Amino acid sequence: MSPFCHTPRNIRYCQGSVESNTAVAEKTFHIVLTVEEPLPVIRGGQFMMLRLPKRTDPLLGRPLAVYRSSEHRIEALYVTAGKMTHRLAEVKRGELLNLWTPLGNGFPNNDVCHTILVAGGIGQTPFLLFVQQFTRQYGVEQNKKRLTLLYGAKTQSRIAGMDDFRQLGIEPMIATEDGSLGYSGFVTDLIQRVYGSGETTQVFCCGPMPMLHAAFSVTKNLSLPCYVSLETPMSCGLGICFGCAVKYKTASDSDDWDYRRTCIDGPVFDAYRLVH
Repeated sequence: MSPFCHTPRNIRYCQGSVESNTAVAEKTFHIVLTVEEPLPVIRGGQFMMLRLPKRTDPLLGRPLAVYRSSEHRIEALYVTAGKMTHRLAEVKRGELLNLWTPLGNGFPNNDVCHTILVAGGIGQTPFLLFVQQFTRQYGVEQNKKRLTLLYGAKTQSRIAGMDDFRQLGIEPMIATEDGSLGYSGFVTDLIQRVYGSGETTQVFCCGPMPMLHAAFSVTKNLSLPCYVSLETPMSCGLGICFGCAVKYKTASDSDDWDYRRTCIDGPVFDAYRLVH
């Protein structure tokens, strides 16, 4: 288990009051919750479980990457895809939701010159907090440690949150599959374009599984470290139900594997050790 995974001692279970819940793109919403008790420090890449209280349909909570957080405020972006998220989109200001956070490990703090963030679909959501913490620690200077954000969507109307990254000094490189904005094609096509062979580089990815496979294929050909944040369905977020288990190699050069729980050991994994 990663040394910065959550532990029962720092998980906060509480109710959050909806401050806002607004559409920011096609089928995409931005929800802001306020809480009375101070939240623990949340690492970029960690997530929360969110549940509609006093309801049995849907009964279970759903995982959402933490988009932004402070002591008494927590935010997420989500896409309406199933029953839970469609009902979440109907929640109004002042309503209460059950949440527990921080969960999972988050992105590693490796000592490299260049970190390439590759996001597809709603995969930009865990990166904003990471970028916020990165820029606070290192700044946005281009001569030491730097970040590049590659973001892909099916079409321009699905793009969300890019101005939030710009406010942190990060100008995203955008790809759309239909060519309606930015590069016409898949976001993974851009990895090799921004990679500089003269500097140490790592790649962080989050998005649909086909995109993660494509991104790993590119980074493997370039012999770059690659970490993926999995969007695995889960029910508890606490490692109890084992519903989010994935096959994970005991070492990157080994064929032996065991199961790892995405909620406890992830959601960020070394792509070389996932059994594809």
